Amino acid sequence: MAGAEYTLTGFDDFLERRHIVFVEPLPNTRICGICGVVPSRSVLLPCGHVLCQLCKGQIGEENPTCPLDRMMFEEANVVSVTFRQSHLEQHRVFCVAGGRKCGFSGKLCDLKAHLVKCGGDEAKCTKCQRYVARSVAVEHYVRCSAQTSARQTVSPTVNARAVQMLGAMKKDLERVRAWTSLEKVDQDAVVSGANILVECVANLERSFILEEAGGSEFSSLLSAVEKTAATAGPFRAASKPGIFVTTCEFRDVYDGCTALDEDEQNHIISTDTYTLAGYTFKLVCMFQKQDGEVVVSFSLYLRDGAWDDHVEWPFAKKLTMIISHPRDESKDVRLPVTIVNPKVLKKPPPETWNWGTWTTKEKWQDLELKGFVHNTNLYVNVEFE
Repeated sequence: MAGAEYTLTGFDDFLERRHIVFVEPLPNTRICGICGVVPSRSVLLPCGHVLCQLCKGQIGEENPTCPLDRMMFEEANVVSVTFRQSHLEQHRVFCVAGGRKCGFSGKLCDLKAHLVKCGGDEAKCTKCQRYVARSVAVEHYVRCSAQTSARQTVSPTVNARAVQMLGAMKKDLERVRAWTSLEKVDQDAVVSGANILVECVANLERSFILEEAGGSEFSSLLSAVEKTAATAGPFRAASKPGIFVTTCEFRDVYDGCTALDEDEQNHIISTDTYTLAGYTFKLVCMFQKQDGEVVVSFSLYLRDGAWDDHVEWPFAKKLTMIISHPRDESKDVRLPVTIVNPKVLKKPPPETWNWGTWTTKEKWQDLELKGFVHNTNLYVNVEFE
C-alpha cells in the first residue's frame, strides 16, 4: 500500500491524533516542518516554512528565528493559516484498520462509516491463537483443527463465585448509599462499607487471574494465595462480603497483668467507644488468674448511640472478635461469640450500657510470646455479619 501517512490534530474528535494514510501526499504548506503533524491551524513564516501552533509557541519572543533555516522574522510578517476540515475530508485515504488487507480507498469523510463495517482488521483465533482477518474469521474457526484454548474459557466455579460476589457488592453499595443520604453520616459505617467493596473487587479480580493461570490449578492456587496473604499492622479488611469490621485498641495492657496479686484475682481494662454498622460499643478485656497462669477474655458492651433508630433491634448480627497480630495476619486468633442473653441484645436505654458476653479464654503468656503486644498495646478487630 503506497501513500503518505500523517498525524492529524485540531480537527474533530474522530480525527484527533489519528494516523491517516493518504493516497497522495499533502502539500508541504499543510504540514508542520518540525513535528510533521497536519494541524487545523498553523503559521506561515516569511521564509516560507510552516509550523503548527505548538512548535511556533516554542520560539522565543526576543529576536524570533525560524528553527529550520535560522532566519530571523518579525511577528507582523507571520501569516495564520487555517486548514478547514471540509477541505481535508475531500482527500482520498486508505483504511486505518485493515491496511493492505482492506480494499477501501475513498474520501476521508467516508472513513468513519467504513470502519463500522470493515472486516479487514485481524482477530486472534481462539483455537490456534493465530491472527486472521475478521471478514473470514467464522470460516477459519469452522475449518480450524486446533483445540479450544483453556485460557478462553471461564470455569463454572469462577462464574458462580463472580455472580455471588457481584450480588454481595450490589447489596453493600446500596447500604452505603443509604447511609450517605442520612442527615448525619456515620463515617465508620461508610468506611467499613467501602472496605467491603474494595475487598470484593480484589477477590473477584484474583479469582480470574488464578483461572487464567490454568483451570486445573485454580483451587490450589486460590488456597495458596488466601493462606499466604498477610497484612502489615493490626488493621484488617472484611473476611468476606457482607461483613463490617473495625479495629479496637487496648492501651497499656501490661498494667492489667501486673495489677493481679494475691488479693486481686481479676482485673479489667477497656477500649474507647467505637461505632460500627450504626451500633455503639466498647470492648473489655479481663485478666484472670487460673491454675497458676494468667488468662484473658474479651466482651463487647453495647450502649445508646446516635444511630439507634436506624439499626435493627434486638442486636442480631454474628459477632466475632479477632486478636490481631501486628505483623502477621496468619497468626490472628478468631473468637466467635454466641449471644443469647436479652440483656446483651436489647436496645440500650439512654446513657446506659448493656450487659456483655465473654469470649473463650486465651493464655496471656502465649499472646506475649507470639508478639501480639505492640508498644504496650493490644489490638482486637470486631466483625459484625
